[in-house]
Amino acid sequence: MKIDIHDLANKSEVTFESEQAVSLLGLNLSSNAQSCLVSIAGTVTKKGNRYLVRGDIASTIKLLCDRCTNEFEYPIHEELYKEFSTDFNEEDEDIIHVTQSSIDLSDIIAEAVCLSIPMKCLCREDCKGICNVCGQDLNEHTCCCQNADIDSRLEKLKNIFHPQSEE
Repeated sequence: MKIDIHDLANKSEVTFESEQAVSLLGLNLSSNAQSCLVSIAGTVTKKGNRYLVRGDIASTIKLLCDRCTNEFEYPIHEELYKEFSTDFNEEDEDIIHVTQSSIDLSDIIAEAVCLSIPMKCLCREDCKGICNVCGQDLNEHTCCCQNADIDSRLEKLKNIFHPQSEE
């Protein structure tokens, strides 16, 4: 999404609203989602040779739960705040230098979407996952599998909070 900064020659502020497809390739998501449609709305304000972009993005992407492997929709709502400048003498790392007559927000929008995806994707906070013996989804049904596989080296730790008297 590009915003023409020549529109700010006569105005101090320009509003924008759009939708943009953001590529999700290279994010190593467990789902097959390759892109998502993002709604963007905000303003660009000019102050001297600086342009301040403020806005909100909203989208929904399909992810796979890391515990139960079910697909679920994850809502994204993030705020955009970025400064641009036409002055190359500014040495502030947070300011992006503008070389053309427009500001390209594509990378900033993609960055906001990427950073809003959680490292551990859960369909819900209390997801029980799947049984590691039979593969049953424990959110839907319970299983009768015995989870008595205790490493013999750690078996003594089983009673650490309930010590039994040794005779």
